[in-house]
Amino acid sequence: MDSKKFTGREGRLISASEAQELTIPHQKRERYFTDKGENYVKAEFFGIHTFNELIKLHGDNCVGFRVYYGLRDEEEDDDTKTKKSKKPTPRLVLVPVDADGKDIIRTAQLGGLKDMPTGGEAMTGGPLCPRQC
Repeated sequence: MDSKKFTGREGRLISASEAQELTIPHQKRERYFTDKGENYVKAEFFGIHTFNELIKLHGDNCVGFRVYYGLRDEEEDDDTKTKKSKKPTPRLVLVPVDADGKDIIRTAQLGGLKDMPTGGEAMTGGPLCPRQC
């Protein structure tokens, strides 16, 4: 295994043009997802205050975030229907990472014991686009 440390400078800034090159192919697949009975998610927003809370919780141990792709059933994104069913909906899960590249989630490392306090160790559930763009 590579022993390279994470520094907090991983990733790179890109131009708006490159961002569009990366996102447009996904956006063109909206029909593919809806035809499969899934909610289409163009993007998910996370507020700076929520990021700051997560960073503060983990202190200097947090040098960055790993973004996991998740999926859970949520109400369908169709405001014309009065009765909504639940559909698979993609969600991002942001997890703090230490300099060794390890996820900083205490409950997961300890096996998630049932009596342990929950919440605040990772981030998800931002407003979804196209619902709230």
